[in-house]
Amino acid sequence: MRKIFKKWKLYRNGTAVLVFLLFSLLILNSCEQDNQEPDPVVSAAEGNMKKMGDITLQKDVIVLNDQSLTNISSFNDHQIVFNETSSQTDSIHVGSIIMGTLLKGDDIGNILAKVTSISKADQHIYLQTESAKLEEFIYSGTISGTYDPTDTAPIMVDGKLMNYVPVQGLVSKNISKEIVKLEKSTAGKKRREIALERYSFDKTFQLPIQQAGPFVGQSNFNLKGGFTPKVNYEIKFSFGRIKNFEVNFMMDEISLKALAHINGKASYTSNITDYFNIPITPIVLGPTGLVLSPVVSAGPYLDIQTSGKADLKLLDISGKANMRVAKNPSIDIILKKESDLKVLNMDGTVSAEVGIEAKGAVALLFITTSIANSGIKGRLSARADLNVDLYPGREGSIDVIAKIQADMFYKFGINPFQYQGNFPLFAKEYPVYNNNFTF
Repeated sequence: MRKIFKKWKLYRNGTAVLVFLLFSLLILNSCEQDNQEPDPVVSAAEGNMKKMGDITLQKDVIVLNDQSLTNISSFNDHQIVFNETSSQTDSIHVGSIIMGTLLKGDDIGNILAKVTSISKADQHIYLQTESAKLEEFIYSGTISGTYDPTDTAPIMVDGKLMNYVPVQGLVSKNISKEIVKLEKSTAGKKRREIALERYSFDKTFQLPIQQAGPFVGQSNFNLKGGFTPKVNYEIKFSFGRIKNFEVNFMMDEISLKALAHINGKASYTSNITDYFNIPITPIVLGPTGLVLSPVVSAGPYLDIQTSGKADLKLLDISGKANMRVAKNPSIDIILKKESDLKVLNMDGTVSAEVGIEAKGAVALLFITTSIANSGIKGRLSARADLNVDLYPGREGSIDVIAKIQADMFYKFGINPFQYQGNFPLFAKEYPVYNNNFTF
């Protein structure tokens, strides 16, 4: 019996040791798995992607280098011909997406094509091609920038006059430098006249006076000003689709100067949104096939009420404003005084809002198909309220506030992945200055 008990004890101890060892191995294995870095989402797919600047391209995309571009003897929508082979051209296969920007003389040629067949003859490579789809070459990333009329000039792109913006990673440094030289050389030519530049106005409004009698003189209000329009854009992609499309309509170098000559009680409002239509040459975004097509119009705005005579230099201000159309839109305005109010004569009150009313839209095209739109109708202005006290002294006060308001809309993507939004009225205002004066 004692021998049996000893054997059972040894068996029990051995089993316990074995269970402990198995448990320890499980714990160690679990700890090793916990310490491993988690696999990134779609890591297997992204491992074959190509990162170019802020854009990740699909695995079959080939961005032609300077050597390959130099070897191109001809190309059109259906064929690309190389007069020599290279390590890059040898890597091209049926299904490859070919991208590149070729500069010949004063013209830019964009290449974006899908290879359907390949043949060789007399050391030449002949690629038969068809149009590439957006999702076939862009996987994810962002294309963004600011179109500034002082930095760019329209040039010939694929036989049409366009503004050209090289996209980082998709246009070589050498080609980018040559494009800058080409823009500078064309800046002084006639074609520069249709580029986006500063727009100015000098408008005199005749005010109807609410007063009877044969001795009432003419009343008028002169508004002089201008601004430089700019367009900032950001296009985000995810899984080959547009994830977000933001456009910021900017007004830089704003100036507003107002002179009033009033001979009685008046109430008058005028807004001339189409006072001038601003022609903007379409903006080509590298060899992506993406084109921004902006349309902007603007004009002076006046809303005035007076209770008596006034002869004064009312406002002289400058500043900037922006209206960002996006899923989370925003508006902002900054104004500052350039010179003080000057009163020659005044015997009542004057309340006047002066500014610029504008409307604009930007369409995003892929080749010729619209894939996104955004737009605004807004106003930026300064409102001045003057009050005077003629007794016992000739003194008064002026309050000036900056105002901005806008209606906005956006729409991007293709069903079932389409997004759209409308924002009926955004408004913001803040005080610019308050001064007392004597006259």
